[in-house]
Amino acid sequence: VYENILNSEVRYRVSISGRRTEWNLHEQKIEEIDVLIDWIKNTLPDVSKKFAGKTEDTRYRNYQANDYGYNLNSFEIAECWGVTYNKGESLLEHNHFPYSISFIYYVRTPEGTAPITIENETREVKEGQCIFFLASNYHSVAENDCDGRCAIVGNILYRF
Repeated sequence: VYENILNSEVRYRVSISGRRTEWNLHEQKIEEIDVLIDWIKNTLPDVSKKFAGKTEDTRYRNYQANDYGYNLNSFEIAECWGVTYNKGESLLEHNHFPYSISFIYYVRTPEGTAPITIENETREVKEGQCIFFLASNYHSVAENDCDGRCAIVGNILYRF
């Protein structure tokens, strides 16, 4: 996966430093990416429940799909891209509004990988981890202290 992103013909500079692929990585028929995208699609109903309700509250345990007031299966991936950061590169604070949910899947996190900060909460990241967050949440990546930090990022929208 890392090699596919690293060798992408189209590479853009992102928010001062780092690089990204085109926005349609999820449509490029790359087997490893397709496996990840299928997993994300299957996970979205449960992810949306966590944003919509108090899943730790036992009173919500018996909620059925129609109890949430929206169609749990109406989420779709609108954009997906790969990003790489080398030593000294970072990502300025930004958000992904007007999308509903965003995700980051960490492909490579060498020693010295910068954490992500979402809404002023800094989180260490590791390979194989996938973080979902509300797309309107501001997030950033501090200056990276290694080469080869790589992630797959996406925006999810809700179709009414």
